[in-house]
Amino acid sequence: MGMEFRQAEHFLAVVEHGGVVRAAAALHLAQPSLSQSIRVLEREMGTPLFHRVGRGLVPTPVGAALVDPARQLLRDVATAQASVAELSGLHGGHVDLGATAGPSESPLPELIGELRLAYPTVSVRLSEFESESDVARAVRDGSVELGFGYLDTADTNTAFRLESHQLQTDELCVALRQETADALPDPLPFEYLPELPVIAVTSGALGRVTIEAALRRASRRTKLGVVTAHRQAVVPLVAAGAGMAWTTAAVVANSGESGVVPRAMEPPVLVDLAIMHRPGVLSPAARALLETALRWRDRQA
Repeated sequence: MGMEFRQAEHFLAVVEHGGVVRAAAALHLAQPSLSQSIRVLEREMGTPLFHRVGRGLVPTPVGAALVDPARQLLRDVATAQASVAELSGLHGGHVDLGATAGPSESPLPELIGELRLAYPTVSVRLSEFESESDVARAVRDGSVELGFGYLDTADTNTAFRLESHQLQTDELCVALRQETADALPDPLPFEYLPELPVIAVTSGALGRVTIEAALRRASRRTKLGVVTAHRQAVVPLVAAGAGMAWTTAAVVANSGESGVVPRAMEPPVLVDLAIMHRPGVLSPAARALLETALRWRDRQA
C-alpha cells in the first residue's frame, strides 16, 4: 500500500526530531494522534519503522529506506500546490537551494537577488554542502529542489538521474602568498609548482578531483598539509603560511586577504558551474530561479 501525504509528513517528523514527543510539538499535533499515525503506517508496511534507543527513536533499515521516498512525496505535493496557486493568480512560493561554498561566492548571490527583485514574495532557503556529490544527493532525495556546483554534467545526469544546465566555465588557480607568487612564472606551468604543502577541501569535491587528475597528467606529486571542510578557511590559511591552495580568482578576491594572489596554471584547469534538478515539473519558484540563471548565462555569452 502506498504512503499518504500526511503519513509521510508524520514519519519524517519523527525521523528528524528523533522521537514522537518533539515531532508532535513541531507538527502542533497531539502525541497520541501522531503515535497512532505511525502505528497505522507500520501496519500498512508490514514491518516496524523505528527502533527505540534510550528515550528516542531511530529508523530501522526499512524505515531508513523509506526516508527518501517520503521526502520526494512531500516535495511533489508542495510543487503541485504551488502550481495550482500560480494558475489561480496567487503570488509567493518558496524554493530550497543546495550549493557548495564555492558557487555561493558567485554568481549565486546575484541570481537570488535578481529573483527576489522580480518576485519579492518568493522566499529562498540556501543550504551549504561539503561536496558536489552531496548537493546532487540532496536534489535527488528531495531535500532541496535546485542544486548549484562545479559538476561533471555527464556523471550527474547518469549517476544521479538529474537534469543539469551549464552556467559558466571557471578556471581553477593556485592561491599563493604574494612573495611566493612573485618569484614564479605567470601563468604557472605544473613543473614549476612550489614545494609547498597543499591546503585541500574534503575529498570528493569536484575541484579537488579535477586538480588531482591534472597533477597526475603532469606527473607531479604534492603533499597534503591541511584538509578542511570549511572552504572559507582556505585562503586565510594560505595567508597564514600553511601552504598553497586550489581555488578560483573570485574566491581569492572575495576573501579580503591582500597578501594572497591567484596564479593561473599552464595548461589551464577548467571546471563547469551548473544548476541541476530532478526530472519533471518544478515548483513555480524553482522554475523562476532556473529561468533567471539561464538568462544570466545568456547575458555572459
